[in-house]
Amino acid sequence: MTSTAAARSELYDALAAAFAGTGVVVARTRPAELATPLVYIDVAERRFADADGAPVVVVTLPVVAIVDGADDEQVAALDDHGDLIWRCALEVKAAPSVAVRADVDADGPRLRGLVTTVDVDVAHLTLCPDPDWS
Repeated sequence: MTSTAAARSELYDALAAAFAGTGVVVARTRPAELATPLVYIDVAERRFADADGAPVVVVTLPVVAIVDGADDEQVAALDDHGDLIWRCALEVKAAPSVAVRADVDADGPRLRGLVTTVDVDVAHLTLCPDPDWS
């Protein structure tokens, strides 16, 4: 398993446990159908960063929350979901850095979303730790 896949899996497990029993669907990746309420982990980004002079690989996992309902209900739900996503990231020793609102086009009613950027240091690991992986 690559370090990116491991980071996604660990964050997903924390999110699935936190949202269990709430009616929120939690997915490892973006599902084909955007049923709401929904939380999923989008495409990972990677970059090098500097950690006290040492290069570190950072994987950024965008966690997307989408809800429906009346405007006030959407805002309240996204506030709550955002807090829970932030807490889950911290529990897995990741660094949530920003959460921004997003409008979601689902060819229907207006949906709001929240995208939380979660950075995971995979220091001193390659993106492909298994030399036989290709």
